[in-house]
Amino acid sequence: MNRKQEQQIVDYYSTANKYIRSKTHSNAHQTVFTKESDKFQWLVLEQKSQCEVEVRQTDRHGTITARDNYELTRNIPKCVGVERLCEGANFQIPFNADEINLIYQFGEQSKAETCASLSAILPQVKDSNTKQIVSTTLKKLNSLSEESCMELIATTKRRKLTERDHSIKARLARAKEQQKKPIVTERKQQKRKAGIEL
Repeated sequence: MNRKQEQQIVDYYSTANKYIRSKTHSNAHQTVFTKESDKFQWLVLEQKSQCEVEVRQTDRHGTITARDNYELTRNIPKCVGVERLCEGANFQIPFNADEINLIYQFGEQSKAETCASLSAILPQVKDSNTKQIVSTTLKKLNSLSEESCMELIATTKRRKLTERDHSIKARLARAKEQQKKPIVTERKQQKRKAGIEL
């Protein structure tokens, strides 16, 4: 994992109180980031293989609240697994890609608002598979603490927006715009030269 990929992942999890690289706790297998104001809140990036990284996030008590997995095969790290700690229990709840997409689309400013938003669309969904996905997502979000739920929503939104901005469609559109600019400038220069020659 290069520094750019590492920083991109850290940015997904950083809030107003950003993570800072800890030289003391980092080693050859994992990079540890801590928060300046709290010695227990860690973000650990552990290289599992050449193309795989596991990210673990801890709360103020040092408990692992998030465990996500990334692939490093593209221009930006691609999230391939998301887990959050169940409130009042000692196990992680996995979220699949469909559930993460729902959280991205319907995530609000609080857990209650997000759950209300998902509950509101549930009666409108006609497809039984989609209805099951919405229902399961709602159940999983309700089993998270408010803090963990809000962190999941914020991280998901930052990650999805970055993926959208770096998607091949977005890059092609930007490249197409760049190609148009020199042509317009070149034509203006040709017109000026033609005017001078006359």
